[in-house]
Amino acid sequence: MKSIRIRSLPAACFIVFATVFAVVLTSCWNEGPGTGAVDQTVDTVDMITTPGGTPVVELRAITMGRPPASGMDNFYKQLDALTIRDLGATIRFDYIPWGDEMNQISKAIASKEYDLYVGGAWSDFTTFALKNAFADLAPLLGQVPDLVDHYKGSLDSVMINGGLYGIPQYNKPGGGGEGMLYREDLRKAWGLSEIKDLDTAEQYLYRAKEEYPETPMINDKRFADNIWTLTAGSKYIELVKGYAVVSVEDPYTAVSIYDTPEYKQVLQRARKWYEDGIVSRDILAAQGNATSETLEWMKADEKPLEFNNHFGAVSSGYIGVLKELHPDYEYGWFDYFLDHTPAYLPFMAPDSTTMISVGAHSEHVELALKLIEKAHTDRTYYNLLMYGVEGENYKLDGGLVSYEGIKAENKKPGWTGLHDGYMSLPEKYPDDGRPSVRIYKRKASSGLKLTA
Repeated sequence: MKSIRIRSLPAACFIVFATVFAVVLTSCWNEGPGTGAVDQTVDTVDMITTPGGTPVVELRAITMGRPPASGMDNFYKQLDALTIRDLGATIRFDYIPWGDEMNQISKAIASKEYDLYVGGAWSDFTTFALKNAFADLAPLLGQVPDLVDHYKGSLDSVMINGGLYGIPQYNKPGGGGEGMLYREDLRKAWGLSEIKDLDTAEQYLYRAKEEYPETPMINDKRFADNIWTLTAGSKYIELVKGYAVVSVEDPYTAVSIYDTPEYKQVLQRARKWYEDGIVSRDILAAQGNATSETLEWMKADEKPLEFNNHFGAVSSGYIGVLKELHPDYEYGWFDYFLDHTPAYLPFMAPDSTTMISVGAHSEHVELALKLIEKAHTDRTYYNLLMYGVEGENYKLDGGLVSYEGIKAENKKPGWTGLHDGYMSLPEKYPDDGRPSVRIYKRKASSGLKLTA
């Protein structure tokens, strides 16, 4: 096997990375929008012993988003029945709304009140792991053989210095990554070309700014990540997000992202967008994840697009809400990865995925890990933890998840970090003949037409 040659990476790059990329480029959404402090939802457990008389352990966990308006009583009733039977334990979740996630998760970790945490690059997961905030799960994997078999060896890729400090969400090969949700009906009315690359996306941004002059079209720090993907995603493979890459043509030579000619192009375009008012003047002071602010603007018809989000969040957190408020609007989805980056198998790494971790201080590390195993390998557990109570938070229609007849406020955000491409059920979208509810299939070199 060839060895990787490392070109000189100036020490100044570390300063630039800390001051620019950490501030502007990297942060992430995962289960849905919202703002505010931790939403406390811990309930008193009625059953304090198992049928055999053993005291029931109560695990506490955090997850992202907001709880549904209804269904939580039945959710815990059904979940308790499973976990008491199988684990002699219960679990209660506290919800952290999106918008101040890094600060709130930091406080939750510092409090040591929880057994299970969620995090990723968007919450500085690696830093906390290196400070021993989370338990090393590697020595305990022998107790969860079904989980190990399920991941087929891929858990090795998220280890840090030989330790496993969380179980990652499990992505399946395929599309549906980061992208832009936009008003397709407006694109047609404005006579713009179909959005299929960075230039056509830029045309839409500028026209949208003309029509919505009081609203910044981009208010999320991650926008430069996506400019990089569309500019250079087909030419490089990232080794360390926002720092080191290898060329597709020379995969054995690692280089600094700052030494690539494409990086200069990204900075030039980002600066132009900022100077022209496409990017918010307050972008450096913005929260790491601005999806909640954008959704509120879209609900009020004060903004026609979301530039920074991923397909799962848009599908679960935007479409149902927008359909109720604007039934005649038609939306398009431009995926930044489909047709723009080489098609490789998903690679999990601590700086590129979302993890569920167990606190190093927890008195029930093994039990918490066994719960994660059940969540990833048992269909009943997975459906309940990801979708909620059938009939209240979602419906099943021929093996498809359906939200037909479910109010948007009653849709339950899944346990952050639990997403599993091998367990998730496809979603059924309604089609009542209106433009806003039709789903169009993707054509080669074009975007997905996704409508409410």
